[in-house]
Parts: sequence; C-alpha cells; structure tokens
Amino acid sequence: MKKEASTNAEAAQSAGTSENARESACRELGSRILYTCRSEVCARFPFFSPGIAALSCEVISREKSRRTDLQEIHGIGTDGSRILADPMFLIRVWEKNPGALKRGYLHILFHCLYLHPFSQEKAKKRLWNLACDLAAELLLKENIPEDLWGFSAEEKKLRGRVLEFFGGRPLSAEVLYHRLEQEKLPFSLEEMEQLFAFDDHSLWKLNPERAKQEKSRWEKILTYTTLGKEHQKHRIGANPGNRQEELEQLYKSRYDYRKFLKKFAFPREEIQLDEESFDYIFYHFGMEHYGNLPLIEPLEYKEVNRLEELVIAIDTSGSCSRELVQRFLGETYQILSTRENFFRKMKVYIIQCDCCIQSVSVIHSEEEWKEYVRNVQIQGRSGTDFVPVFTYIKKEREKKKLKNLKVLIYFTDGDGIYPGQKPDYETAFVFVKKNENMKYVPNWAYKLVIS
Repeated sequence: MKKEASTNAEAAQSAGTSENARESACRELGSRILYTCRSEVCARFPFFSPGIAALSCEVISREKSRRTDLQEIHGIGTDGSRILADPMFLIRVWEKNPGALKRGYLHILFHCLYLHPFSQEKAKKRLWNLACDLAAELLLKENIPEDLWGFSAEEKKLRGRVLEFFGGRPLSAEVLYHRLEQEKLPFSLEEMEQLFAFDDHSLWKLNPERAKQEKSRWEKILTYTTLGKEHQKHRIGANPGNRQEELEQLYKSRYDYRKFLKKFAFPREEIQLDEESFDYIFYHFGMEHYGNLPLIEPLEYKEVNRLEELVIAIDTSGSCSRELVQRFLGETYQILSTRENFFRKMKVYIIQCDCCIQSVSVIHSEEEWKEYVRNVQIQGRSGTDFVPVFTYIKKEREKKKLKNLKVLIYFTDGDGIYPGQKPDYETAFVFVKKNENMKYVPNWAYKLVIS
C-alpha cells in the first residue's frame, strides 16, 4: 500500500514537473514573439519609439493569473503601462499571420495615444469598446499602408465597407460611440467586433487616481513623440483632447535615410526556423515524453543578412545634377561601407532613368562603386516616369538575375509618374530636402530625406 502511494505521488510530481516545463517553454516562446513584434514595429516606425518604450511587455498564462492576484488575460491587452499577453495567444497568432500581431501592437499603442484606457467608460460598455477599436482602426487605415501587415482580400473588402460607412477617416471614439448608439447600422455588432476587435479592454479598469496619472503621462508621451521644441512652444495651451492633428503629423514624420538603410544593410536576429542549429533529437524527446511539448521551440533565433541585393534608381530629369547624384551616392557608400566586407556579398544595381531606362550598371566591389561615382555621367534630362524601373526589376526577377531583392531606393525630386501598385519589396523615394512633391509619394513607400 505504501509502495503504491509512493508511486502515485511520484507520478503526480512528474506530471506537475511536465506541466511546469510546458508552461515555462510557452512563456519563453511567447516572450520572444512579443519582443520581436515590438522590435519590428519600432524599426518600421521609429517615430513611435517614445510610446513603444512607455509600454513594458509581460507574458503571463491564464493558469498563472488564476493562481495569483493578477487579472486573467484574454489574449492580449494593456493597462496603460504594460502590454500583458497570454503566450498561447501570441503563438497561435504568430504562426497564422505574424503581420496581424504587429498591426495589433500598433492598435494597442493607438488606444494609449488616444487615451482610450483612461477615459470614462460610457453607459453601453459594448458600444464603447467597439467605438475605441473603430477609432484605432480608422487611424491605421488612414496612415499605415494597407498592404503592410495587412489582411486577406476578403477581409479587406469587409473591413472597407464598414470603415467607409463611418466616413473612412479618423474619428474620435466619442463620435463613433454616439453614431453606433443612434444610427441604424447595416452591420451587426458581432460582425464589426470580429473584424476590428483585437485586445482585451477589461484591463482598462483603473482606479481614478491611477487613470489620471496614466492619462497625464500619455499626453506627455504624445508630445515627445510628435513635436520638436519649437512646435511644443507653439502648442502651449492647446487642448490635448483632440488627438487627430498630432497623430496625423506623427505618421508623416520623415524617416532618416541613414537609419533606414542601416536597418537593411546590417545583419540582425529574427525569429525564424534555423535548420542548421535545430536539435531534432532533443525536439522529438520532448514531443514524446512531455505531451507534444518540444524542448526546443520550432521558432529559433537566427542571424539574417537583411540585404544581399540592392537597386538604386536615379531620376535623371533636368532637376537632378551630377553633383547632387554624387552627394547621394557618397552618403549611401558611407552607410554601406561601415559594414565589414559588405561588397563581397553584395550586388548593387544603379539605374539611371528619366521617362525611360537610360543606363544600368551592376556593382560587385568597392572599387567598381568608387569608379562609378568618379565618372558618373547623367543621361536623360527628360520628364520623369518611375514605372520603367519597376518594370525592369520585374523582368530581372523573372530572369532570376535578382533573387532576393529587399529594397529599391529611388533618388528623385518627386515630380513624376508613380506606379499604381505596391511591389513585394520595400521602396523608398529619397529627397535632398523636403519639398512639395513628397505629398505625391504613394502611402506604401517611404519618403526619406538625406540631410
């Protein structure tokens, strides 16, 4: 009898150990995913850095929240100071569509910038939650490229119908709440919640003093995020209740060309399957002995060379002089050459184009680059059409001459014909200085300034 009791106790202890190992592994993987998502958002939208830094990240399972005084987490949410997430939610979403999690991270950030978690909840709680989600998503639609971390064609169609019903432009949660309450809607609440809800709003239940402190903190964060000192002085005394103007300005902040190119030029760690270092023996042992729990997660950190091929297009219309082109190429070289052995692993296309392709040079070494810059002759001087460069790239990819293109950099004054559709690589239009033509750049492309 004693022996049987001892065996049962050992079995229970073993089961408990297995459960703890499973929970720990899920938490670790969830943390990696959440922090990778955070890094991706910060890299893509560096002007959000103050807001991103203001939200710490914490991964906590439902089981742990039940065993402590922490509120149970349903998926992911924020209380204004932290993003709290269930690791299984993060793993499921990341496996299905990593972009959805990155876009959702921005959704949560917009809630904070719009002060949703700190506002007084309206009488009809469900309508208020939906209004806040619609406000965040309208802002995303207005200012974030639709194809970035986007949706399926069917989802875009359904979301577009709803957002257009509400005007298709940013509105405050208060305005949306009253419209939801008073207007006859062609969509059910369930349909809209399924399309636009992302995070758990129950974490917004802050006591009045805490809500007041967080609201004040986020008003300051928004100011630090969007405005320089001169603009801050101009805004002194302005009503902080209307966030639309500041946030629109926030999205239109220009990227620094150096930071942009460094992001692509330098290797970094990404979460993806690293088959070379993956331990399949250890993996299968965990799957067999711990209830389908891999002891090494199928998502591993791997150093990835972000840039193996680069296309640089130069607008050779009348406004771009030889001196400006040399300055641009010199700045680009300074950035690229700081990476050790960059040109040994790199192929750079330099294309001159006005309304048609004028010349194409392929650079494989540092010496070839320097020689090109020294002897560059501008060919063209006609009007500007950006489309031929995109067409040329498409043909080179079909011929397998370009196999891993990540980014096209187009040096221009911006006055030309732009392509109608986003390619499946990043595109940046680079200007010597800010000018009126920047407003014509499609919203799926970067607008960068050298100086």
